Amino acid sequence: MQLSKMKRVEILLEEQLVPKLGRIVREAGFSGHTVMPVLQGSGGGGAWQDERLTGSSKVMLLAIGTAEDAGQLLEAIAPLLDSHRLLLTIGEVEVIRRERF
Repeated sequence: MQLSKMKRVEILLEEQLVPKLGRIVREAGFSGHTVMPVLQGSGGGGAWQDERLTGSSKVMLLAIGTAEDAGQLLEAIAPLLDSHRLLLTIGEVEVIRRERF
């Protein structure tokens, strides 16, 4: 089975930003993305948990693409990291069926 190296991008964001970030991801060259609910976590700002009643639900947006796609996304999203309190990670993964990405 042939494996191909790709970049996996994960963005933790407020749910209401999904349409905007989804558009940015597509414009960067990714063929698609997946959005998953996030229930709770903790970090430098302390612990938090899902607050559906107040409209501040967090989600994880996941996209897999080329190194070039990831670079373009990083450039496009950099100005939003602080202003929208985003958490962005980029890692290397190996995928099967490279043509799907």
